[in-house]
Amino acid sequence: MTDIDRIFLTTPERQKYKAINQMKNKIDEKRQEGLAGKAMSDATFIIRREMEKIAPGDYVKIKRHQKKLLREHVIETGCINQFVKIHHHVPFDKNIRTTQELVDLANTTNMFAVIFGNLKGIMTDTFFSCHLVSNNFAWISKDDNNVYRYYSKRKGGNTIGLSVFDLLEIIDEDGIDEKRGFHYAKEELARLLDLQNLKDQWVIDQCEKYQSNLRYIRNETTDINPRFPVLDNFMQKYLPILIYLNTKCEEGIFRSFSYHGEHIFFTSTYRIEEMVGIRQSTVSRSINMLTLIGLIEKVPHDKLPSHLLEISDRIMESRFKKGYKGGKGKGGKRITFYRVPKYNKETLESAEEMVKKINESGMWASQISERRVEKVFGVEKAKEVFLPDYQVKTVRNESEESPQSVDIPSIEDYDNIPF
Repeated sequence: MTDIDRIFLTTPERQKYKAINQMKNKIDEKRQEGLAGKAMSDATFIIRREMEKIAPGDYVKIKRHQKKLLREHVIETGCINQFVKIHHHVPFDKNIRTTQELVDLANTTNMFAVIFGNLKGIMTDTFFSCHLVSNNFAWISKDDNNVYRYYSKRKGGNTIGLSVFDLLEIIDEDGIDEKRGFHYAKEELARLLDLQNLKDQWVIDQCEKYQSNLRYIRNETTDINPRFPVLDNFMQKYLPILIYLNTKCEEGIFRSFSYHGEHIFFTSTYRIEEMVGIRQSTVSRSINMLTLIGLIEKVPHDKLPSHLLEISDRIMESRFKKGYKGGKGKGGKRITFYRVPKYNKETLESAEEMVKKINESGMWASQISERRVEKVFGVEKAKEVFLPDYQVKTVRNESEESPQSVDIPSIEDYDNIPF
């Protein structure tokens, strides 16, 4: 049995055996977590109920290594020659302006018939001999989320469902790249539909957040009413730093620099000193105070995706090579990544209350320290303001929400940044 057969032809007995093993493993994991008694009984019931839903010969969600197997198959069998792409020489839909709108269009339209000549005349929800896998039958239909997919199945075996982006990745050699498969497929679909220079809605949203924040800081907006007098007065001494931290659109925003769906960036207190003309020691205390009241957030090092940790490692190495040996480790302390929240009513109300508590405690910015913050606001808040030292112990895999890394600037770009 070849690898391509394993994707489709899993016998009912093997599928059942696999499901039982998965169930046992999940139950064992709960025991290792310390569950016992009624809690363990409840967890076991839920696991059994979920595993019962797995049916023999069920739908298989396609993975990266399986896409590679499919590509090898279509090349070896010559099936790849059936897929001839159609290039539209006028925009397919002039209303499409962003990549997100393109993805929505592709998912809700039978795009297979639009860009592949061999699939153009095939009706949806109609069986035909699969053009992708020999000896399979196929059909094009909407899934439960109303997304059009190309389905391929072998009698008595599993079903795979491919989006138009999956199929483009498989058919085109450039699409199989580990880091940029989906990104490539979006670019290629845009080219085929003559939809060039599309903007990224996420980038637009992040820029709008910074612009909205700047309007509030500069007292140029009436969107948030009323103003917050205690906070407004408190912010006056921090305006140059707040403005600098909210001008990230001018430097470029990359999807790879994101945390919980929002843009993050790194800078140093020495860099801010250079840009705004305030002494580094004052900048450092100001950053801690702004973090304490919630107008900026320091991203915990252990929450960063590995490609951003790699950048911070490279910077520490560069410092060390240049003779900087301050701090506890080689090259000093690890750089800090920041997230700026949107300054909406909720954020500002919270900041206003924090400022009142700071004023009541008598803690001036010049006096802020980890010990004082811990005494007034607790240990957890102190850890948010003064991030613990972090050493990379193991190589971590990217999480599912980590964005494509194709837009990561060269690490060499960061070697000469002052820290």
